[in-house]
Amino acid sequence: MGVFRTDRIPGLSRIPTELGREQRPCDRCGTETRHILYRVPKKLVFVYLKDHPKNLQATCMECARSTVLTGEERERVFGSR
Repeated sequence: MGVFRTDRIPGLSRIPTELGREQRPCDRCGTETRHILYRVPKKLVFVYLKDHPKNLQATCMECARSTVLTGEERERVFGSR
């Protein structure tokens, strides 16, 4: 754990939280590459929500394309934490 807890600092609550990294197929590259999994907060007026249906994304480290993870993939990632 770092010095700052980003979930407690209001100005930093909008920063995505990295959940891990894994090998997965990339839609753009067409190959299996390393992806960063992270939770993205959603802005509603003046508040950032951490829990919403499209909050989990995977970004390819080769082409930097992001994919929203839903369904079984989303449950698997959150279940492994």
